[in-house]
Amino acid sequence: MTSKKFDHLIEELEDQFHALQSKMTKARDSYIVRHEKDFDKAKKKVNSLKNKLSKEKAKVAKAATATKKSSTQSASNQLKKAKASVSLIGGSLTEAKNIMVTAEDKLKSAKPFDKKLAAREKALKAFEKEWAKKQKDAEIAKKKRAAERKKTQKKPAAKKG
Repeated sequence: MTSKKFDHLIEELEDQFHALQSKMTKARDSYIVRHEKDFDKAKKKVNSLKNKLSKEKAKVAKAATATKKSSTQSASNQLKKAKASVSLIGGSLTEAKNIMVTAEDKLKSAKPFDKKLAAREKALKAFEKEWAKKQKDAEIAKKKRAAERKKTQKKPAAKKG
């Protein structure tokens, strides 16, 4: 009875293994693509913030020139606003660059893992193919042995009769 339980456990584990392998195969299909999308998204954000920053710096330069020429409180306030804006965009740019670097690192680490998953998948397919071939050969050999047994059992009976 323990043999039946053990066989049942083995079959259950094999089913779980195949389910897990199929999940890994499906996940692998989108694994690198997802990391590339994250990296591209972060890179676009960095580029847009760089453009905003350069525009704001131009505004600061313009406001600074206006402040020097007029030296009014209004021009001074415009300069302060422009500098604050540049500072805020600079902070956002730094944060976006950090996100981009993290996304790039994840992408770099994903590529070897993807290769590992591909190799594992290839090895498993080769094993399954070889196993199926061995099972088929074993069935053929079993049928041949059964036919041989029938032949040997019929021959002595035919000689006696």
